[in-house]
Amino acid sequence: MVTAMSPTPDADATAIDTVFEKLLADIVQGVYPAGARLPAERELSRQLGASRPTLREALRRLGEWSLVEPRRGSGIVVRPYRDWSIEVIAAYMRYGKPAANQPSITRIMIDMLAMRRAVVLDVIRLCAGRVPKGGTATARLAMARAWSLRDQPAYAHEDFQVMRAIVESAKFTPGLWLLNRVASIWLDASSALRFALRAPDDYVLVHTRFFDLIESGDAEAAVAHMTAYLERHDTKLVAVLEAMEQAA
Repeated sequence: MVTAMSPTPDADATAIDTVFEKLLADIVQGVYPAGARLPAERELSRQLGASRPTLREALRRLGEWSLVEPRRGSGIVVRPYRDWSIEVIAAYMRYGKPAANQPSITRIMIDMLAMRRAVVLDVIRLCAGRVPKGGTATARLAMARAWSLRDQPAYAHEDFQVMRAIVESAKFTPGLWLLNRVASIWLDASSALRFALRAPDDYVLVHTRFFDLIESGDAEAAVAHMTAYLERHDTKLVAVLEAMEQAA
């Protein structure tokens, strides 16, 4: 007798991801505005062609991002824009339709660059003086990989590995975990900036100098060096984004 096979974990994950992304897009686009009640579970499962366990897991994820919440007597309700979590930002760049009192997508992209720069520089400032002699070896290898992928989507991921390697070498665990969190959000959002996000021509030169300053124990100069680099690099990206907004 042939018995039906149960879905594999990967198949379950794919179904959940699909339902999550559809609901995420609908909320961010305003199909379900703040305060709106989602359809009842049975009806929503039917609309999405999903099982109820799959729907529940997708709703749980949306709840983790503070997009929805259960309310007694009202079912699942969409939370206000101001309550959303930072994890929403990539989806907002893809699907968002800002209201009149909300910043434009371009403004959010620019602010995302500023947030990334601030976090990275603060982490560098806190750990640059703790990297031991020879502790930049892994970061130098990550730099080489990033440079080799400078015109490919994987560049952003490898570029973040550079700073992760420095922080890990310094044994600065809170900074490492914070950087991991920012990296996850940034890499998701960076797809919207891919047209402009590439390694600057002086990428290797700048980072080699940064590593040398750390190795020499001059943490203050290392921080100043990377501050100037990131501000210069982001200024160019901001100019591109602002020009695009004006042309739209």
